[in-house]
Amino acid sequence: MHPTSVRRRSVVLAALAATTTVAACGDRQHQRRTPQSGRPAEGQTVDSRSRVVQHWGRITSWLGRHAPATYARLRPPVSPEALAWYERRIGAPVHDDLKAWWEMNEGTYLFAFPGFLDGHAPLSIDGSFFCHPLEDAEERGWERSWVPFACNDPTDPYSGMFHDAKTGFVGHWAEAELPTVSHGTTLADYLEKQEAALYETSGRRPGQDVPGLWNGLLVWDDPDHPLHDDLDGWQPFHRTHRESQGDT
Repeated sequence: MHPTSVRRRSVVLAALAATTTVAACGDRQHQRRTPQSGRPAEGQTVDSRSRVVQHWGRITSWLGRHAPATYARLRPPVSPEALAWYERRIGAPVHDDLKAWWEMNEGTYLFAFPGFLDGHAPLSIDGSFFCHPLEDAEERGWERSWVPFACNDPTDPYSGMFHDAKTGFVGHWAEAELPTVSHGTTLADYLEKQEAALYETSGRRPGQDVPGLWNGLLVWDDPDHPLHDDLDGWQPFHRTHRESQGDT
């Protein structure tokens, strides 16, 4: 790893650890903003920023009711100063859609099961900076306008999602692969899919993870071949997924 990358990794990990300690000590003072969770009236159109607010509002509302331990790990809104610092550091602006999300919750604090968006953890400003390749961007096929917003594990990321500030589309990145943009899929579309998985029951493919609950946490897993087989009491949230265990 490049020496600069090593230094940056150490600095960001220290910052992440510090914010976790502060949260554990109860210094957050309940600064989370309660987003509007209502849907637009029939026939009404909304812009992508408003859709981000609506879908994330529905997700956090679900977390508050069904997964309070996960909900408690949501960070407060990003400060204008932190956002300006981040844009200066990466040398590019953040898209309005991602700003809207971070202005509600700046990712999450560190905790045991952060990947509550179908295996991905929402990133804070520090977490996004940690995942950004910066000086290694060109050799990794990374565009300057791509901003990481979620990853598998904020303490040791090897894959995740990014948002293209130029187009508004999301994409996927991984250590062993070139990043790819999902053309036509916006951040609002991504969050709408996550919302639907929580509120709506759908069929499940063999090996597909589903949302489940354990000790107040939202944890995704495969009911038939669980990765987290040490979580006694974990079960799928939707009844149909519970009833189909062992059928695939």
